[in-house]
Amino acid sequence: MNDNLIMQLIYRTVLCCVSLLAVLLTFGVFYAGQGPTTPTWEFLKYYTNLSNYFVFAVSVAGFVHTVRRVQAGERRGYCRAWRTMRFMTVVMILVTFLVYLILLGKPFTADFWRNIGNLSYHVVAPLLFIADYIVFEEKRTVSVFAPLYSLIIPLVYVAYIFVLGAAIPGFEYPYFFLNVNKLGYGGVCIWVLILLVVFTVLGYLLWLWNRFGKFDGKWKCDFHNILLRKKTPATDGEEKPAPSDGGEGGKEDKAA
Repeated sequence: MNDNLIMQLIYRTVLCCVSLLAVLLTFGVFYAGQGPTTPTWEFLKYYTNLSNYFVFAVSVAGFVHTVRRVQAGERRGYCRAWRTMRFMTVVMILVTFLVYLILLGKPFTADFWRNIGNLSYHVVAPLLFIADYIVFEEKRTVSVFAPLYSLIIPLVYVAYIFVLGAAIPGFEYPYFFLNVNKLGYGGVCIWVLILLVVFTVLGYLLWLWNRFGKFDGKWKCDFHNILLRKKTPATDGEEKPAPSDGGEGGKEDKAA
């Protein structure tokens, strides 16, 4: 973990720019001869697009929070805004990245790498956001229940697609594993269960990473206070209150 706020600010500036490009490309108006000339509501049915919108919103929130801390004269510390939401968004975009590469995309073809849209919202923006969390997130700051919270957004998305499919005649399902017309609700539910297991496994692997570090001079996973209901020991040996997950993180403890 890196607590240098200047490095975080530089990195998050790049992240926000790349994420903004990915969001703009999801509208499909920048593909010469490959997409619609005017935006339609269709881009709102793709999980990839929605997950990139979350990435952009959370990235901007992290950038603004970091700017405020630097302007306040701080040079060391971590972003304490929207911690649970950042965790959920990392899991969300990680699934976007993996599912596309494994099930939907064709990464071994030249067309995949020539398509700036694929590279931006399926590869580059997701990896930059995931790296931001891995490198710059403070340790022991996520509840053991956070991976389960990460299932909420995918379940809402599935319900959203079911409603669209039932309400719109001739609705084209965005992904084969959600296509009720071909798989039936039973077949789709099996795929949804499989993906929920994937979400859960990835979520807890990420949670373990948040618990892994050098504590008391030893590299280990620290499983103390996994509910974040008590004071969380800081990495420098001091005791600090468990940080809040919401808003701007309340009053900040300045890191030396």
